[in-house]
Amino acid sequence: MLFSGTTKEGLGVYLYPTERFKTIAIHAVWVQDLDPARATVSALVPAVLRRGTRRWPTFTAMEAHLDELYGGAFRADVGKLGDKQLLSFHLEVPDGRFLPGRPDTFSAGVEFLSVVMKEPHWPGGRLPAGVLDQEKELLRRQMQAVINDKAQYATLRLIEHMAAGERWGLRRYGRPEDLAGVDEERLRERYDAILREAPLYVFVVGAVDPDHADQVIRGHWQGRPAAALGPIPRFAPRHERDLVVEEQDVQQGKLNLGYATGRRLTDPDYPALMMYAGVLGGYPHSKLFVNVREKASLAYYAYARLDGALGLMLIGSGIEFAHFRPALAIIEEQVAAMAEGRITEQEMAFTLSSYLNDLRTEEDSPSSLIGRQLERLLVGGGLLPDELAPALERVTVADVTRVAESVALDTIYFLTRTGEGVHAGLH
Repeated sequence: MLFSGTTKEGLGVYLYPTERFKTIAIHAVWVQDLDPARATVSALVPAVLRRGTRRWPTFTAMEAHLDELYGGAFRADVGKLGDKQLLSFHLEVPDGRFLPGRPDTFSAGVEFLSVVMKEPHWPGGRLPAGVLDQEKELLRRQMQAVINDKAQYATLRLIEHMAAGERWGLRRYGRPEDLAGVDEERLRERYDAILREAPLYVFVVGAVDPDHADQVIRGHWQGRPAAALGPIPRFAPRHERDLVVEEQDVQQGKLNLGYATGRRLTDPDYPALMMYAGVLGGYPHSKLFVNVREKASLAYYAYARLDGALGLMLIGSGIEFAHFRPALAIIEEQVAAMAEGRITEQEMAFTLSSYLNDLRTEEDSPSSLIGRQLERLLVGGGLLPDELAPALERVTVADVTRVAESVALDTIYFLTRTGEGVHAGLH
């Protein structure tokens, strides 16, 4: 079973009718280009909207209504895909078929999301006292929390350097220094612009009648001329083995490498690139894990992962500070081995089995299904889930070696402890 639906007049409705679940997942996502001038104020919009509506003025009142929806689970958050900022509202409600009287929980759930997104509680045109200041402080803490997750921090810093100032290098919440300039007037102007211009995608996974579901959704969100989204850029390398070293008071070094792959979801041989990344560093049997971590004992962890929207690959590892040079050498040896075709049939078989298991697991997660569909829509294509499995099965070692030839190192990023650069041979 696949998603069906269309986008017209700025409103996309995509449905995945299935009886696999006893719940119905409804996700509504505003999409806009990441822009330094508006990313931070936009990130506050979901946070403020989830605080209350004209119908349910407080978060407590919203929770009480969710209880009336038989324990519906709601959240609002901010995401990022390529150079797009995603303002998302998620609701999961029990399927009415399993409840006394078989209530139409789907229609009630769509109405709830519509009210949250279109009817904010701003009495007299003003937010309730303290709401904006509270949400700004919470967002500031979320922005700053990344510094405590050094693995995530290192990845973000690597991406920022690779992006060289382009929009896709901006973080999903924007920048902490922009929070001070957000007041109620600016927030309201941004919200009104989003409501008026941002393309809206609504996804549903569950046992729904497609015609009825489409009618209900479009009845709440009328289409309107939306601002055109720019295409997600394909990453083109701007550096050649740039070395970026950052020193902090850290307990473990983070060695991350960023590569241009020359391919993304829409390319016919993307499955071969997936097998490449899987054999290199996607799983516990992969070359990076076995050679860098297990055999040489130079890393606490080592992985490779793809960004299919941008067409880049990231390698991440946690190492002792003094192991920078030998760890980097072994990582690059594994990348060279891929390009030279030193890949065993066992590595291919284990990687294929792992991917097929991941795809089966994805079928059990409405959020994963929706995430993949949204990615395909924004990137402009890519294989459907039922097409991806056989495509992966057809990939040969020769295919993997061929795509390996296009993989080029852009940036090496090393996060080390203050003063340890000397011991790692960096100064």
